[in-house]
Amino acid sequence: MKIDKLWGGRFEELPSREMVDFLSGRDVRGIPPCDERLIPYDLWGNRAHVLMLCRQGILSKTDGKKILKGLRELETLHQKGKFGLDASKEDVHSNIESFLIERLGIEFGGKIHTGRSRNDQIVLDMHLYLRDRVLEFVEGLIGLTEAILRKGEEHRSTIMPGYTHHQHAVVTTFGHLLLSFAGSLGRDHQRFARWFDLFNKNPLGAAAGYGTTFNLDRQLTSRLLGFDGPTENVTDPITQRWEPEAEMAYDVAVMMDHLSTIAQTFILLSTPEFNMIRLNDRHCTGSSIMPQKRNPCSLEAIKAKTSFAHGMLVSLLSAGKSLFMGYNRDTQWTKYWIMDLIDESKPALSVMTEVIELLRVHKTQMLQQAQEEFVGATSLMEWMVRHGSLPLRKAKMVLEKAVKYSEKEGSGKVSYQSLKTALAEMKVNIPITEKAVEEMQRPEKILSQTPSIGTPSEKRIKENIGALQKKVRMNKNWLLHQRKNIEKSKTLMFKMEKQLGC
Repeated sequence: MKIDKLWGGRFEELPSREMVDFLSGRDVRGIPPCDERLIPYDLWGNRAHVLMLCRQGILSKTDGKKILKGLRELETLHQKGKFGLDASKEDVHSNIESFLIERLGIEFGGKIHTGRSRNDQIVLDMHLYLRDRVLEFVEGLIGLTEAILRKGEEHRSTIMPGYTHHQHAVVTTFGHLLLSFAGSLGRDHQRFARWFDLFNKNPLGAAAGYGTTFNLDRQLTSRLLGFDGPTENVTDPITQRWEPEAEMAYDVAVMMDHLSTIAQTFILLSTPEFNMIRLNDRHCTGSSIMPQKRNPCSLEAIKAKTSFAHGMLVSLLSAGKSLFMGYNRDTQWTKYWIMDLIDESKPALSVMTEVIELLRVHKTQMLQQAQEEFVGATSLMEWMVRHGSLPLRKAKMVLEKAVKYSEKEGSGKVSYQSLKTALAEMKVNIPITEKAVEEMQRPEKILSQTPSIGTPSEKRIKENIGALQKKVRMNKNWLLHQRKNIEKSKTLMFKMEKQLGC
């Protein structure tokens, strides 16, 4: 007998390979060296730099053509998995330059570092790497928001209790709850877009941090690398190497807080005590000893990864707290922290998207609980304010007494008799019928009387969905625009290489 897992017999469907990887973390697999991820970006930066040196007459066309062909060969080897990093050569930059010198000789390969330092190389590589990851986060946010909107539309009229302090509060709908999550994710997109505004700038040309005597064209390399332009000061991006990483880490940490809130909400709503939703089997795991268990481990993992994100953010902020002008070796560790943070966090978007898509909603149970624990008391109080011309504070005092008496009767809603007793004690005389008391606590009636923008009434939920759909379309256009700009820069690079004879 072969056993891969110590659980699963009670499951209709087991987690996918991706889900298992998400849950197991580094338990049974390692992670690649950080600089392996930077090879494509370092090659891109090298090509842009060489083309610029040739355009400026700093390198001859013969030199440039030879170096670019060497870079093309290395790129092909890398794509085929035949180029790995040699740890004795310290980093990705040294590995690539060493390859060129070994292939082309120092007379050619030794010229690629002209007008450059590893200081501006690594900042460039990280800007390019982070930029791609930002776009992937945005794409994931769009997919998750669309899933929420579909489920929210489906359950816009599915009545459930709203909660404060983990206790029944007032009536809402499951669709309205989901749309509240979509609102927070929209702000996450804005934060990631703001990262572009702040950091889509070209640091190449800073060299060690103070420029170089070579006449570099930083505008050209910006165009070849898809940046909005060069940094206005060359020392700034070298000294503040931690800042783009920390800014992105903050954006990710806030996003993970939002996902963690969704996760905790779904965990509670899926417990037997609430029994309002059911997670799909593929998002649960079993126990190695208890046959009955269906543990919401995918959601618990999101919560753990949120804590991890907080830790990485604090580490990145701390790295920037006491730097002297120019490059400081402290900032090397920012690369490890941000890459680990991205690895742990980014899959959470697709996991949560699938969780929502496959979620089963127990409408009957939700409706039943929306009629318990006095969730209609607030709306009844507000009705008394409107129709009895009572000060809100006085109406609340009446209802508090009515709730107390109704509890003693064993009721989960305000009874007509309890309210009459409370009114008499408070010497409040307003006309009220037993039918009105019942009607004003009915969930459907309550929702029909929430007229303001953003409330869970049918009309306002439809408006909310429409507004969020419009934002999604705008976000998609933003994402498409950014990716087109990057592709445009690559097309320009290929064109210039072709003109050089490569």
